[in-house]
Amino acid sequence: MSAGERGPKLARLRRAAVGAGRRIGAVRTPRRVGWIVLGALMAGCGAAAPAPRAVAAPQGTVRWALPPSTVPNWIFPITTAADFSNVNTLEFQYLMFRPLYWFGQSGTPVFNEGQSLALPPVFSNGNRTATITMKRGVRWSDGRPVTSRDVEFWLRLLIANKANWGVYVPGGWPDLIASMRFLGPYRFSITFRHPVSHYWALYNELSQVVPLPQQAWDRTSASGAIGNYDRTTSGARAVYRFLAGQSKTLATYDTNPLWQVVDGPWRIQTGTGYSPATGFTILVPNRHYSGPGSRPRIAKFEEVPFTSDSAEFDALRSGALDYGYLPVQDLSQRPYFAAHGFTFSPWDVWGIRYVWINFTNPKDGPLFKQLYLRQAMQHLINQPEYISRIYHGYAHPTYGPVPLTPSSPFLSPRLRHNPYPYDPAAARGLLREHGWAVHPNGTSVCTHPGTGPTQCGAGIARGRQLSFSFIWAPGAVVETQTVEAMKSAFSAAGITLNLKSSTNVSALLTPCAPKTGFGCQWDLIDSSVGTYSVSYSPDYYPTGGEGFDCGAAFNLGGYCDPQNDRNVTATHELPGLGPFYRYENYIAQQLPLLWLPTAPAQLSEVSGRLHGALPQDPNLNLYPQSWSLSP
Repeated sequence: MSAGERGPKLARLRRAAVGAGRRIGAVRTPRRVGWIVLGALMAGCGAAAPAPRAVAAPQGTVRWALPPSTVPNWIFPITTAADFSNVNTLEFQYLMFRPLYWFGQSGTPVFNEGQSLALPPVFSNGNRTATITMKRGVRWSDGRPVTSRDVEFWLRLLIANKANWGVYVPGGWPDLIASMRFLGPYRFSITFRHPVSHYWALYNELSQVVPLPQQAWDRTSASGAIGNYDRTTSGARAVYRFLAGQSKTLATYDTNPLWQVVDGPWRIQTGTGYSPATGFTILVPNRHYSGPGSRPRIAKFEEVPFTSDSAEFDALRSGALDYGYLPVQDLSQRPYFAAHGFTFSPWDVWGIRYVWINFTNPKDGPLFKQLYLRQAMQHLINQPEYISRIYHGYAHPTYGPVPLTPSSPFLSPRLRHNPYPYDPAAARGLLREHGWAVHPNGTSVCTHPGTGPTQCGAGIARGRQLSFSFIWAPGAVVETQTVEAMKSAFSAAGITLNLKSSTNVSALLTPCAPKTGFGCQWDLIDSSVGTYSVSYSPDYYPTGGEGFDCGAAFNLGGYCDPQNDRNVTATHELPGLGPFYRYENYIAQQLPLLWLPTAPAQLSEVSGRLHGALPQDPNLNLYPQSWSLSP
């Protein structure tokens, strides 16, 4: 899941965006999953990929606005935790390097077989083995076919370097792979260490596989020969060090020949396609694209960076953008853009927004580990008011780990209603019942220390005050309004929030490392910049393994609950949605995070000259190869 941008998995990839967001359309129950479970594939070498439709010579340039203070800065498709964002993965890497399986179609977050590089997996061996047949006819830009060897290359690099992968969870992917068999150039199988849920295996594990050009990248230095280094652990580590080092060298993104070998519809413009200083990116058509869908219709796709939503708005109004976003504070300008031929479209997202809680803070962690305190804080978050007053109706409440919008089969019936509605009296009552002298508009104090049911809790001394730091990233007006509203509301129960803005929130977000002190100072951090913080991409089945399991890479607050770990494991291994609902209901009640309204990724404004950009994908994928410009 991602935090704070268009971004990771459980919620996974972060996205720093403006006011409200991106998407339209109701979600169907993904019928394809049933076909995956029951269907059989041909035993041949591979299925033919539909030939891309021929189009006229690409024409025109589309300028698309990046979210505030968020730019593409990691190109190698095994991404580190520090660089795991939806901008890097979905809106940069995937334009050049296609994942094996694609999700999102017609404005829904579901599996899209037509855009995938392989047919759905067939499960056997008591749901322990998935056999996958790749589509034929897909080629790299150097003319070589995309084959199971390229899948093997990605898998072996990942297995040997899993600790460097931004969403690695010990015991999860790739640890759960018991064996792999490569049965031919277009067919392979993966056997898991235990039976797997079909939803989880496809939507969350196989969804992450990205074939890489083994014939061009299997090397340990820029001048070294191509080999099969990935087939030994030491060799795979050497290859990873080389490729990750190249990915860190932003100044060569548009000149490094590695990054010009692509199987996606786009490549970076050679020589002038990337600015390491600003993140400005120019993508041009891969003239040899042979994958699913159409070849690009436009000659250039430019990703334009901005330091704030006000700067983006000025560019949009001046006509410098074809596809941008309207900050919430500028909604009064909708008639202006309509009069100039723009289409307004909220881009809803398959994701959630919340506040991180630092359970590992040596001073305040014992407080945050008290469920009653987390419940009191959640009762002080007035989601309906924030949606109405701050987001002007362009946001949705968040009650747990699954979004209410878009509709999906994954939302528990119990969580269609808020288990912790705004109720300051209930918040004060919870504190008093657990040994606190409550001082509204002041700071509440523990007067009954101890571990009994009417005492403050383990590790909380007499006289301890409820005063916490609250950090957020500047850039969007709605973000500032939200944290200021929370500070005011929390004071009603004597909880003091000491607000502090930071332009480097991502660097702060980590559990406490006592030996270094890193991650030991923060208390609460708003996970976004004006919008949702996490999208379920490319883990589309919204389980919490990456974000809530003890020790998980994206569990940045250090939450740990063995019962939750067991619940998550059940969603991975057991069939049906019953285990998932049990996980979801439990985590919503336990509050490892504080839920905030989830705004759309952005309030898009699309030029009347630009065709094919709507509906917008809830998984935040971009399809500029399907866009066209009128004169």
